[in-house]
Amino acid sequence: MNEHVIIIGGGIIGLLSGRELLARGRAVTILDRGDLRDSASTGNAGVISPGHAPIPTPEVAAKAIRMMLDPRSPLYIPPRPSLSLLRWLLSFRRACRPAHFRMSSEVLDRFSKLSRERFEPLIEECPKALEPTGFADIALTPQGRDHLDHEAERLTKSGFNVEFRTGDELRREDPSWSDDVIGGLVQHDGIVARPDDLIRHLAQRFEADGGILRTNATVENVHLEGGCFESIELADGERIQGGTLLVTAGIWSSGLARDLNIRIPMQAAKGYHVMIEMENPPRMASVLSEACIVVNPMGNQVRLAGTLELSGINDRMVQRRLDMLPAAADRYIHGVRKARRHSEWNGLRPCTADGLPVIGPVPETGNAYLATGHAMMGVTLGPGTSQLIADCIDGQPLPDWAQPMDVKRFA
Repeated sequence: MNEHVIIIGGGIIGLLSGRELLARGRAVTILDRGDLRDSASTGNAGVISPGHAPIPTPEVAAKAIRMMLDPRSPLYIPPRPSLSLLRWLLSFRRACRPAHFRMSSEVLDRFSKLSRERFEPLIEECPKALEPTGFADIALTPQGRDHLDHEAERLTKSGFNVEFRTGDELRREDPSWSDDVIGGLVQHDGIVARPDDLIRHLAQRFEADGGILRTNATVENVHLEGGCFESIELADGERIQGGTLLVTAGIWSSGLARDLNIRIPMQAAKGYHVMIEMENPPRMASVLSEACIVVNPMGNQVRLAGTLELSGINDRMVQRRLDMLPAAADRYIHGVRKARRHSEWNGLRPCTADGLPVIGPVPETGNAYLATGHAMMGVTLGPGTSQLIADCIDGQPLPDWAQPMDVKRFA
């Protein structure tokens, strides 16, 4: 039996899965098309949020058309002729139904609890990259406060540790909050990450533990033989054989999955971040509820991250979308608009229409597996994903609660 596992994709899912498989005695090679920098795994907001709701919600459905047509909206879809996008939107609309939202929320709550437990040894291992300090969901408006009340009820029922604080209470703890802030929901289970440091640490440990990590290695084709995975072919023509294939390549997983005779309908959701320098940055990471912006203090710099832009697979930087971040955050936090911009970034997150990741064996294709489609929750769900997919590779089925995430739903 060939115990060599080839993983395509060196982001958070690939690195954690490789680490888990090494611990189980497998030989593992990770191939990444980039250099592990400037990816969705390094440019993300850096707030790990157990209990995060799926993207398709009844609330989103009610204002979807207005949001999608407004270039200033957190969710924006520039008009473009695309049959795959139209199909995705129709499926997304169905996934916004209350029954589906309840089911997917239950799945993601269970999944993020598993992941949160598995973060504990990582927190001890790399405390500079992971701090279990929690974060706050901040509201400016009565509508935002209503949203926090609903979230508090939902999260409490699911067993998460949350606490509401008034605007005055928040300002007593941290004077950087503006007078317009009326309250916040503190989520004590949250973890604040420095994504670049986390990925760098995981990559170094993976190689130190005996794994092979190859960057700037673009996979051109996946080859099957007799209905089973046989080898991968790189862009330069090199062939690498393995006993098992695991695809964790984010939005690029869809194209690779087609080589495995399955279609995974995902859209690339572009996100942006701006790093700013502040003399008095906020003390706690936060989600600015109405603006859908994450604020992550990193020393004297602050990462402002957000937006979902479905404009296809590209790296075009739309200045208007970037400028939205500090402009909106300034209403919540003193001094943001005047802060000096240090750097800007955008990246692509793999979003399924039903709001659930894609995890498990590829139907009718022996020894090939997928772990992708995590949207904005790749880091949050990474440790749990590594356990589920390693169990699958070891021959165990997904547990009953995780069945809605199974790859076979697209077969």
